[in-house]
Amino acid sequence: MANVNPFSPKEVYIIGGGLAGIVTALSLQQRGVIATVLEAHATPKRKVGETLPPSVAPVLQVLGIRELLDRPEHLHCFGNTYQWGSEQLQEKHFIQSTLGHGLHVQRDVLENDLQDFARKKGIRLLTDHKLLQLNRQPDESWLMTLMTPSGEQTVPADFVVDATGRSSKVARCLGIERRLLDELTGTTAYFSLPETTAIAQYTYVESVEKGWWYAAVLGSGKLVTAFMTDARILEKSTQEQHGYWQQLQQTTLIKKVFPENYEPDFATGIQTQSAGTSYLEACCGNNWLAVGDAAFAYDPVSSYGMTSALGSGYYAGQAIADCLSGEIEALDAYRFLIEKTFADYLPLWQQQYAVEQRWKEAAFWKARHR
Repeated sequence: MANVNPFSPKEVYIIGGGLAGIVTALSLQQRGVIATVLEAHATPKRKVGETLPPSVAPVLQVLGIRELLDRPEHLHCFGNTYQWGSEQLQEKHFIQSTLGHGLHVQRDVLENDLQDFARKKGIRLLTDHKLLQLNRQPDESWLMTLMTPSGEQTVPADFVVDATGRSSKVARCLGIERRLLDELTGTTAYFSLPETTAIAQYTYVESVEKGWWYAAVLGSGKLVTAFMTDARILEKSTQEQHGYWQQLQQTTLIKKVFPENYEPDFATGIQTQSAGTSYLEACCGNNWLAVGDAAFAYDPVSSYGMTSALGSGYYAGQAIADCLSGEIEALDAYRFLIEKTFADYLPLWQQQYAVEQRWKEAAFWKARHR
């Protein structure tokens, strides 16, 4: 029996079913454009990045997804506690924000809920569909080659969105270069906590000689920690459970987040991935654009990763809808907006690292003070 081709021509295709991809589809749907989302994995992967600052509240409301964050897996975050630039413990409370508290989210739960929400809205989301090749046609449309559960398929598209994160798969198919501004790498571990554990719901950050640490409690009874350093100085032992725990025990603030006399109970293996600041030389063009990390990837110290995914996804959907309506300047407006956001971020990013002068001759800090 012949396979039924689930695709139809002349559509917007979004490559990537994470935050940025789903939000782009929801934004388009608000404008009456039903996009097809193609996700390479069968189920959402566990991803680093848990903190949503209060500033995302307006976007969540506009998209109608605020209620998705009311699940017990997501906890209120009341601010930041950090040691950065000195031994002095400092705090920033979100109570000072007119937008209220932030959130510590469980990313795989949130993305799964977002995908279900999108399907209920009538958005077509196909998992286990991987982009292999992208070719421009004489009429400026696209021909995509996909690997699907049924094998390779060739699919036409009018507009393609790159929502594949730092891998920027679409842009790579188009031969567009990605520029890396540093080699920051995050090594992450999740710990299971005793049921009686009570940890203040803050984001914890501590700078050390070889980088910096992050910790946040999650609603699933887990504590996530991450060690940020440069790929060239990351020690192999830190990527193993015993070595990771030993490094964590050398901290001042982060180790105190754990219960007293805690015996390490790793909930998952150690995960290491790129976390540096990077960007595409071109974030959009004729009948395509990139959103979220695929366009501009931010240092986790800025807590802007998920905010960028949500914000750029919303504005991308509006720009694509305008573009399909004949407003050819819409993509230029989108490019200006996200390029300006990134340009505004760069000096703040540099200033944040400049605050820490205790190890200015150490390789990690020296690279960031240049």
